This record gives sequence, C-alpha cells and structure tokens, in this order.
Amino acid sequence: MASAHIEIPTTASRLSMEVRSFVDSLRRIVNEAGDIKAIMDQVAMGGDWNALATKLGVTVEEAQAVYNLMGSVKGELEGTFITQLTARCG
Repeated sequence: MASAHIEIPTTASRLSMEVRSFVDSLRRIVNEAGDIKAIMDQVAMGGDWNALATKLGVTVEEAQAVYNLMGSVKGELEGTFITQLTARCG
C-alpha cells in the first residue's frame, strides 16, 4: 500500500514554501485552540463563568460567549479536511 503522507518541500518553489508554511501554521493553530479550550474548561468547570470572566477580563456574559465560540471554533478546526491536510502533509 502506498503511503498517504505527502511530503511538501520548501525548496521546490515559492508555492511549495507557502503551502508548507500554511500547513505548519494550521497545525500550530489547531494545537493552540485545543490548549486554550482545555484551560478554559478547567477555569469554567461547573459553569463558573465568574472565574472565566475574571481570567479573560470581560463580563460574565461575554465570558460564556467566548467559551462557546472557542468550543465551536475548536470543533471546526478538528473537521475532516483540516485533519486530513495536517495529517497527510504535516
């Protein structure tokens, strides 16, 4: 069976360099989103929006909104095509 991995060198062309940089940046963003969401989960454990609001420097309502948005963004970043791109070309 052929490997599913696609090695994109940075030396082939400007486009290959940009694609390689994009994949590397995307992988960092996916990991960063997971780390931030894990911290937010710990801070807001049990629905403690006051604690999260304090850590974020926003109102309680804004803290809950940011938490929900972060969860949604993290979910989108774990979508099929992003996962495939970072796995196959990462």
